[in-house]
Amino acid sequence: MILSDTNILSTFAKINRLSLLAQLFERAQIGVVPAVYTELQTGVSSGYVALQAAIALIQQGQIALLTPTAQEIFEKDSLPDSFDAGERETLAVAKSRGCQVLTNETRVKNWCNRAGIGYWDLPGILRALWRMNLLTKEQVRELMAQIETKDRVIFKNQEQIFQE
Repeated sequence: MILSDTNILSTFAKINRLSLLAQLFERAQIGVVPAVYTELQTGVSSGYVALQAAIALIQQGQIALLTPTAQEIFEKDSLPDSFDAGERETLAVAKSRGCQVLTNETRVKNWCNRAGIGYWDLPGILRALWRMNLLTKEQVRELMAQIETKDRVIFKNQEQIFQE
């Protein structure tokens, strides 16, 4: 199981390519915690209608919705307040269950490094898409251009994504 926080799902929903995440992680189901689900719903209510695609995948069971245990809820409450609710809940469940995390938040990645939790960030996902022959390098470049336009993400180290 790989747990996603809101930002990765949002990025791929905005470019209508959530299916790429399912293809890339087909051997390990993607899951979310209730707080991430709530953040997605709040986003839709705030006008980010593209997020409805992620909500639909959760409702259809293509993305698993994981309920935290009592112990995971206690663990969540001990995490830094600088994390939002979805990040805290995701990290608590990931730590407890030995899951990797999909995130593009630097402070979350730093925490995962300290806690010994594996993570995939956006450059790592894009790199894996061409390394696993799901997309060509040119298709990944086109994807990056769409992400830059629709999600206002700037790729600072593009050479790392395409490094052999």
